[in-house]
Amino acid sequence: MKKTNYHHGDLKKSIFKSCHKLLQKSKPQDISLRTVADMAGVSHTAIYRHFKDKDELLKVMASYGFDRLARSQKKAFDKAPNPKRGFVLLGLAYVKFALANPNYYRLMFQTKTENPSQELRRSQIRSYSVLVSSCKTYLDYKNKKTNHREYAVMAWSLVHGYSNLLIETDFPKSEASSLKKPVLRLAEDILNQAIDSSL
Repeated sequence: MKKTNYHHGDLKKSIFKSCHKLLQKSKPQDISLRTVADMAGVSHTAIYRHFKDKDELLKVMASYGFDRLARSQKKAFDKAPNPKRGFVLLGLAYVKFALANPNYYRLMFQTKTENPSQELRRSQIRSYSVLVSSCKTYLDYKNKKTNHREYAVMAWSLVHGYSNLLIETDFPKSEASSLKKPVLRLAEDILNQAIDSSL
């Protein structure tokens, strides 16, 4: 592949875009800096001007993933006609994200990150804060005194478990098929049952 000369800022952006494209089809552990550099059209050493190693690059990608997830969940909650519907849509946004971006999901949640960067930690906190604040709004709407932080852990565990099963096994698809429902409709029904029975 022909190597391209980039300005300083353009090179970093090109590396990011190339890694983003690779995550559309490759698991995080299968991505190498050499492959990223080849896709970006730069020499293999050029990538080290911005990232000291693969781990640092993947932390940037994970941070981007958390920011995307946070935006999609906040948008889903905010556009709903009421907090209960918003809470269900927020959960569905999580499942949809995992389904549409399985390798980002794996990078964000299934690859243990040692010493997360400040950027990644901030993105993780922002993402979780969307869930926690939505839980508080929903519980206030229902006039419940349930601890909203505990409720957030319960809600996250529910959608996270379903998402994991969805991208790593065939179970949700086969179960949804036997129930004559699409996988997202099954997820929605589960969420409606869960939030009603947990209060």
